[in-house]
Amino acid sequence: MNMHLSKSRYKRGLHCNKQLWLSTHKYDLGNYDKNFSALIGDKVGIGATEIYQNGKLVDTPFNKHEEAVQITLSLMSNLEVEAIFEAAFSYDNINIRVDILERLENNCWGIREVKSSKSIKENFYHDISIQYFVLKKLNYQISSAQIMYVNGDYVLNNNVMEWNNFFLKSEYKDLIEDNIKDVEDNIVFLKNIQTSDQEPIISPGKSFCSGCEFWDYCTKDKPKDWIANIPRLHKSKKRVLDDKQIESISKIPNDFPFTEKQQIVVDSTKTNQIFKTKKFYYDLKKFKPPIYFFDFETLSCAIPTIDNTKPFEKLPFQWSLHHLDSNKNVNHWEYLATEIKDYRKECIEKLINIVIKDNSKIVAYNQSFEKSVLKQLGGIFPELIDPINNIIDRIIDLEVFIKDNYYHPEFQGSYSLKKVLPALLPNEKKYNEGNVSDGEQAQETFYNLLFQEKDLKKKELIISSLLEYCKKDTESLLLIYQYFEKL
Repeated sequence: MNMHLSKSRYKRGLHCNKQLWLSTHKYDLGNYDKNFSALIGDKVGIGATEIYQNGKLVDTPFNKHEEAVQITLSLMSNLEVEAIFEAAFSYDNINIRVDILERLENNCWGIREVKSSKSIKENFYHDISIQYFVLKKLNYQISSAQIMYVNGDYVLNNNVMEWNNFFLKSEYKDLIEDNIKDVEDNIVFLKNIQTSDQEPIISPGKSFCSGCEFWDYCTKDKPKDWIANIPRLHKSKKRVLDDKQIESISKIPNDFPFTEKQQIVVDSTKTNQIFKTKKFYYDLKKFKPPIYFFDFETLSCAIPTIDNTKPFEKLPFQWSLHHLDSNKNVNHWEYLATEIKDYRKECIEKLINIVIKDNSKIVAYNQSFEKSVLKQLGGIFPELIDPINNIIDRIIDLEVFIKDNYYHPEFQGSYSLKKVLPALLPNEKKYNEGNVSDGEQAQETFYNLLFQEKDLKKKELIISSLLEYCKKDTESLLLIYQYFEKL
């Protein structure tokens, strides 16, 4: 059992006591698979080290902390080393690794916490404050404590990264100094949590627990009609239900106050009946064939991958398009970038060449995403603004239609395609049956296709997986419409 406090555990513990306790006592129950954002975050961290000409990495596994501490001390004594990456320190059962420890004048040091974000988030403070606390307790002179984050206005030129311009810095030393007693109190409190034999009792919630590695563990015994399935349930109302030990929607009193849409979910779940509005068929007429069903996949990286693009810019690399004509015939087109180049113009032109031939409505799911990508492309390619605006004006949203008109108990409070499709058509192939199961995985797979994988046969398999996934999205829209049409 690892009873050490670290900067990640410190931050976790302040967010959720239970998460800290589980990471200490039941670590093996967590799901620690790195997502695409985390992998890109690692690359941002490596990029930050490029700023320093004579920096050295403490290249030891995190489970060999004492060895890392000794290497760090050795590097600190070497005046030729201007920065130490992943510098390791221990104090009072607190183990930390500093992203970048920069050597400054007058025997002083600077802490540099690197974040793959283009804005400062409140919880970043906790990362850097515990590092500052440990180093001060070890009697090091810390004259600066900065968070390095992504400059959202940075533009990649000539495919050469200028790391000094890529990062912005925000100084936190004075703020930490002013609140150092709070940091110390937090550490005492969290250590007491860690050493306790009792697992904290905290009711999980979908928003509060987003991304937690212990989600499956904490929700394993929750009922199918769990109250967390009620959309936009305010924490005050959830607290009332928690206090009454009500976990199932079926147990909620009939007079409990909900919004109109929440009440629909509650009533449908309690009765196991489908809800359908009186205007369902009227609104469905908007989707009358001939009609297209459309979906974009985009790459959004902290580090720009294409010349003349910014961090986190949405780069459409793939689309799928199904068409249902007036005679109920179905056609399909698709696009996928497969080369390292600026593929954006090719991507949108191929789409325009197909849909501009008629004036059929274009169905999307969560239209704001597709429209935002199209508007961005219109700004980049003004010569295409008219056909792009034509596409935007023709887009209608199937998700909005469902939210406004239809609810199935099997939705379980979610209107995502991954919930809607199996609820309506349980015999259809599920998303997680393919090699690519969601948008983030599609991003990672595409990134690997262009920048990681060299084997041609593996590239072909990746291409096939991406095409299958995106096709599934638009095929799902078509199938859902056909299902509703038969009602």
